[in-house]
Amino acid sequence: MLLEPIKLTLYDPTTQEEIKTYEQRIITFNMLSRAVGLSETLNAPQKKRRWWMWWEKDLTTEQAQINALMQLVADFFGNQFAVDELKNGADVPEVMAVLKAIIARSSGISAGNPTSPRKTRDRHKKTDTGY
Repeated sequence: MLLEPIKLTLYDPTTQEEIKTYEQRIITFNMLSRAVGLSETLNAPQKKRRWWMWWEKDLTTEQAQINALMQLVADFFGNQFAVDELKNGADVPEVMAVLKAIIARSSGISAGNPTSPRKTRDRHKKTDTGY
């Protein structure tokens, strides 16, 4: 069964024309683990992460989170492009969509066993007569 690929397009930063679109269908458990950890960090309350102020020197944690996201995406696509190419040529919503797609596709794993549990049989129940 082939799953729909997760896609990312890189653009030329000066002309804004599409350079290349990358696709990946398989999500490894290593990638899932990294994506979940990063997603939890990025979804922390805004008071704790203030990532929109990344230009301030005292917010190195947020810069590290953004760099971790960039590295995760580059690794996910098999390092077919460098992190710097991603930083300069990717649209931010597309990069975030890759992270969300990994989490969304993998969320089916925790949905539980689709097999119905066995029902207990009544024949072994104890009756009032003691038998």
